[in-house]
Amino acid sequence: MSPAVALLVSLAVAQPSAPPREVPPALPLSGAGLLVGAGVTGALGLTAHIWRIGILRNGCSGQLVFPELQVTVTSCIDDTLRYLGLSTVAPLLNFAAVGLAAGGGTVRGRFASWNRARHDRRKRIAPAYMGAGAGVLALGLAMYVGSRLALVRDAFGVEACRREGDLTMDCVRNTWSAWLVLTAAGQSLTVAGAGMLAYGVSYARGARLARGLARVRVQPTMTGRFVGLAVTGRF
Repeated sequence: MSPAVALLVSLAVAQPSAPPREVPPALPLSGAGLLVGAGVTGALGLTAHIWRIGILRNGCSGQLVFPELQVTVTSCIDDTLRYLGLSTVAPLLNFAAVGLAAGGGTVRGRFASWNRARHDRRKRIAPAYMGAGAGVLALGLAMYVGSRLALVRDAFGVEACRREGDLTMDCVRNTWSAWLVLTAAGQSLTVAGAGMLAYGVSYARGARLARGLARVRVQPTMTGRFVGLAVTGRF
């Protein structure tokens, strides 16, 4: 085939070169507000949890109002109501913190991946965050669910103290409190794991989309010895 014929064929087959597509500008939302909200909400939930542990360990203390008549007034009613109220508020705050952490991690991951793509700094951090986040989330859920089930199975500390031959109020308080400490730790790990996992998944998705917007140009090329198509781009 002569060079002239090859040139005509290549011009007929080649599509008009598409204009270069730039990676869009930085996203306006960084997810920092959601992450801060998750931290504040999680801290409030942890505070409520620690508060009810304090009530459990120190509540229901009796006080002799009229010693000569042996009349005792206790704060058990007030302490019980506070404990039940905190037992409702603490899980709600932690569930809200999990949602905020997951949402913040998603927005932050997309924000970070797009910005790094704009500056040609596509670091491979998504697998690390996804692996660590999944591990921390699984550990947190296992600790939370396991401690709740163990607390009920242990009759809120009574069975463990009975097996140890120390069925006293102090022993029950200590055992019950220990299960609640594991519950609080599980909730905190769940919040952290949800945020890390969402960040890693969102970063990986954003990095794939950014790579798809790399600049590509197709155009016919003719030299003294070659006629054909040239593909140029940035990947």
